[in-house]
Amino acid sequence: ISRFLDDPQGGDFLALAQAALAFQVERIEPIRDLCKRRGIEPTNLRDWRQIPLVPVAAFQSLRLAAAEPLEVFRSSGTTGGERSTHYHPFPDLYRRSVDASFPKSCLPTPAPVPMLSLIGARELLPDSSLAFMIAHVLARWGSPGSRTAFTRRGVETAQARSWLGAQQRAGQPVLILATAFALVDLLDALVRIDLRFRLPAGSALFETGGFKGRTREIERPELLALITERLGVPPERVVREYGMTELTSQCYTRALAGGDPELFVPPHWLRARALDPITLEEQPAGWSGVLAILDLANLGSALHVLTEDLGIVDGEGFRLLGRAAGAELRGCSLVAEELATGTLAAPVPRAAPD
Repeated sequence: ISRFLDDPQGGDFLALAQAALAFQVERIEPIRDLCKRRGIEPTNLRDWRQIPLVPVAAFQSLRLAAAEPLEVFRSSGTTGGERSTHYHPFPDLYRRSVDASFPKSCLPTPAPVPMLSLIGARELLPDSSLAFMIAHVLARWGSPGSRTAFTRRGVETAQARSWLGAQQRAGQPVLILATAFALVDLLDALVRIDLRFRLPAGSALFETGGFKGRTREIERPELLALITERLGVPPERVVREYGMTELTSQCYTRALAGGDPELFVPPHWLRARALDPITLEEQPAGWSGVLAILDLANLGSALHVLTEDLGIVDGEGFRLLGRAAGAELRGCSLVAEELATGTLAAPVPRAAPD
């Protein structure tokens, strides 16, 4: 799988999926039991879609680990306090997935690149998969002058302003790494003191995450307008990332290559589908559904993850529509219950149209 991450010609996707599932069936009891109940033999797979779905809710109650974890990642949680836990035995595979996808989608120039991170460092967030990833990005491609301006208090706007001013004068393209809510915190601070920067031409901004649990939320057009007005980074230089605690790999928009700024494009070792949220049947092209993602780099936990995000598959990628409501996740809930109780979930019929 590591070789396949580096080279799409380095292996056959289905054969690798079969081998990865066989590895998990041997080592992860919930996956083994699920395959047994479904009558699934890894060597008999004819389509990667046959690999059982594992809802993100299962990461809240089950230990899905093919070996002793070397990293333990936890989600930020929900209003109910439930947090997913991803026991990750292969952090080097995580780093390889970042190496194979991040540079071509996110770096504005060849490395090293001056970077400003508005994402907490690993010392602050030791169980955050995003902090793990950003630490690797800074070490691998960041220039010596890169800085993290985020502490327990949140965004350190004074540090960020100082860094932005210095880079504006230096004239070299930079990369800002930020969650959406941290970015809004910085932009709000710049608006309050009416401060504007004009970062060097070619600079870019990496944006990830939403506004879950935050009191300040703005529409995307307003966010992009503020980024342009206060940082001097145009919308076509803003790269969006789709990632989650339960996955090892990330999907990015291809804004820097002139692609659709709202279309997330999976790397070649990942497959994404939109499923009917009740029956979990694959939706026709252009129809919305709950996103299901098969990630070969999730070798140590669960290959086929059923998210709680709504999206539309569009050509080579997908578009996000937001989080699914609880009532829209009946099919996901049944599969999670099956994993937890060991009772085969009955298929959910679609109601007849009126």
